Amino acid sequence: MKNINKAVNLTGYFISLPESKVFIVGIFILGLLLGIGINLGEYSAYDLLLKGMTDGMLLLTFPAYISAVAIKLMIRRMPFRRILATTFIGECFYALAYGGGFFLTDISKFYSELIVLVGAAVVFVLWYVIARLIFVLRWRAILFAVIQLLFHLAFFMNSGVIHFDSPLMESMTKFYLSAFVLLGALYLFFVIINAPMKRTFGVSSTDAFSLFISQWLYQKKDLESVFESVGMRVRTLLSILSFERDDGKIFFVTPYVHYGPFGNLGGSEFTTLLPQKLDSKYNAKTFVFHGTVTHDLNPISSDEVDVVVDAFEDCMKKAKYSSAKVGFSQGKKEECHADALVFDDDYSFVGISRAPELTEDINFGLGLSMMSEAEKSVKNVTVVDQHNAETGEVTSFEPGDPVGFKYTEAIKDAVQHKIKKNNLELGVSQRSVESSLVGKAGIKIAVFSSSPNYVLVLIDSNGVTPEFREKIMDEVKSLGDFQVGVYTTDTHQINVVRGTLNPLKDEKQVVEEIKTGVEEAVKDMKPAKFYSCKKWFDINVLGAKQSIEIVSTVNSIVAVAKIIGPLILIAALVAVLFLLGHI
Repeated sequence: MKNINKAVNLTGYFISLPESKVFIVGIFILGLLLGIGINLGEYSAYDLLLKGMTDGMLLLTFPAYISAVAIKLMIRRMPFRRILATTFIGECFYALAYGGGFFLTDISKFYSELIVLVGAAVVFVLWYVIARLIFVLRWRAILFAVIQLLFHLAFFMNSGVIHFDSPLMESMTKFYLSAFVLLGALYLFFVIINAPMKRTFGVSSTDAFSLFISQWLYQKKDLESVFESVGMRVRTLLSILSFERDDGKIFFVTPYVHYGPFGNLGGSEFTTLLPQKLDSKYNAKTFVFHGTVTHDLNPISSDEVDVVVDAFEDCMKKAKYSSAKVGFSQGKKEECHADALVFDDDYSFVGISRAPELTEDINFGLGLSMMSEAEKSVKNVTVVDQHNAETGEVTSFEPGDPVGFKYTEAIKDAVQHKIKKNNLELGVSQRSVESSLVGKAGIKIAVFSSSPNYVLVLIDSNGVTPEFREKIMDEVKSLGDFQVGVYTTDTHQINVVRGTLNPLKDEKQVVEEIKTGVEEAVKDMKPAKFYSCKKWFDINVLGAKQSIEIVSTVNSIVAVAKIIGPLILIAALVAVLFLLGHI
């Protein structure tokens, strides 16, 4: 888990950018501060402000604005704030270089020029890296770097703030020579860090990163082609509980695949895609649950949803509904607990959790073992992960883990109870909510006629905090005499900004929608007939071996980069110093 944490933590560097006007004002203020700084002692009060504004506009603000607008005109699809953000970062380096060069003028003319040249070269490389990797522009990246440097040179050479003794063309040669020396060092760095990924997966690290960014920022699916080349075909399970009422059907669907890796890739949108494909065809309302699986079973493509649908339809071809009774029982073993809906004496739907302790992914083999043990007491059992206590740790429960044994005991305790059963009645409600932490499938609620009524709250989210889970349960219980289970789908479709841990936190509108949904579901309760089916099917997934290799390769690349990066940078700066000293 340590290696997984290290790899996942890299996504923490992703942030949401502020509006364009923030960067526009920031660039202006940066220019003003530089202008005032280089004129301190020469002017005072109003004259200092006026002169500082003039010099700052000429050195930084004007070339920054012109560069940003020119590049925006060349890549119109790119949000302007991303271009401005890159421009602002570059201006920070320019400001440091110009300021340092100005104050070194009286000490050493050579080092004054050197710091300006190196600063401009750093910005040149910065623009290339961002355009190449973040903007995902393979050939135009170098063009943008050249253009922004050209605009800055035009204003810098005419400002006279730092005087270069060399003729104009020779000065420009020095600037671009410095830039291309650092660019060559960057290329060498890329060659070194690309090797492990290229050797293992047939794609370079930089291309893989660009594909990753392409999905993360632009929702493109090119990265799925890489998954397809390294994935594997596996056999897994589909569980269906179908309830037929006089006004339609309700499906509880659990495909034992993981809803990841993120965004719209692989299985991330299965919790939305499955209801879209099933609801209209069967006049149904579909609940999609998180099975006992880990990231090993991430589908390689969103198209794999059709494999699940095919397996579902095979089950429904032989559907025979019958009247049933339903009861509810709970089992517990230390921190592990299980909620069991038992239909007649033949079928049990069990949701497991460790809340408020960490409730995370469970190995598929371990889940099958739990079901096998439970089926010694009940003919058929489906075990799902409630995934309802996200505490910030990235882990999974694997075979041999003591937690697995405690889960098994809790499940056996739940299904072995002798409980009162009532004629099956079921009410449902579907609610949508505007929240960045809730997926497109929204909130779905089912109420069963057990004693007392069992309220199942299914939220399309990447987990939920223990505190908010507790609040949801308390709010629902305030509406009546209910047993309450809070489930999440663990969808990764919302992991599109920062990190891979985005649990649902306390949101008033979510609570209100759930309470409204519960009231609707109670009013919606009607007699229902029951049918269940389990089916094995084959699907293409990333696989355990590949998942481990990806994590290990990423961590090795980061480890190498931390050592090689500074060494190559130092060597490049020495090369720049040598070349400039001989021109």
